[in-house]
Amino acid sequence: MKKIYVLFLGLIVLGFNPVFANEKVEVKFSKCVDGDTAKFVLDNKEITARFLAVDTPETVHPTKEEEPFGKEASNYTCEKLTNAKEIILEYDDGSDKFDKYDRHLVWVHYDNNFLQEELISLGYAKVAYLYGEYKYTEDLQNKEIVAKSEKAGIWGDYEFVDIEEEYIVTFSYNGKSKKVEVIGGNSVVPISNPKKENYKFLGWYLDEEIYDFSLPVEKNITLVAKFEKIDDEIPIYVYIISGIIVVIAITTNYKGSRNKLRRKVKSSVKKKLMKN
Repeated sequence: MKKIYVLFLGLIVLGFNPVFANEKVEVKFSKCVDGDTAKFVLDNKEITARFLAVDTPETVHPTKEEEPFGKEASNYTCEKLTNAKEIILEYDDGSDKFDKYDRHLVWVHYDNNFLQEELISLGYAKVAYLYGEYKYTEDLQNKEIVAKSEKAGIWGDYEFVDIEEEYIVTFSYNGKSKKVEVIGGNSVVPISNPKKENYKFLGWYLDEEIYDFSLPVEKNITLVAKFEKIDDEIPIYVYIISGIIVVIAITTNYKGSRNKLRRKVKSSVKKKLMKN
């Protein structure tokens, strides 16, 4: 009886202390796009999903020609998802749920297989676009090391280096922050100078040195706004107004004193006349 009680108590504790995990949703495959992007049906709506932490060679880029192994990566992804009996998309708690194009950022599991891991292992993709501590990053990086050593896919005679890595530049000011995405190798355009009451903005600093915005961005960085307190200087118009007030006060006081003296003299004269 005691064992049953303990088991029941354990179930209650578990019920009130859920283990939080990355959100997972089951979807239906809709359409192929390329090696690292596909369309699915979620809640009767078609969505576009961008596979987290990987990048495959281009096949449908608007400004680039098809890259080596791009077709192989695209065909592999399309074949696996088209024939999958079950597809699970997993959102990562360490990542945004959507990118700037409103694509869902997800890990892709199909029939108990992990698509990103397979693409990396086959040399059809490179680990890329890491903007946080993701769940499977370390595993994928280890798989990539093996793929490189075996010269698989893109790591063979053709080394896949033409990947547009994106980095995040965070502007931190007045307890706020603004993030800007920058393609690696490009410089970042500063946001508008922040304002702080009674302070003068000195510039954006990186590691205690003012940042040179002509430099290319090659990693995620945080730029901090620095300010200098302004001395409490009295504006010149205050002196002008004060001077005018003083002149008026002196003039008024002078006129008042003169009138008072005049009245006093008249009174004295009048008294003398009455005595006479």
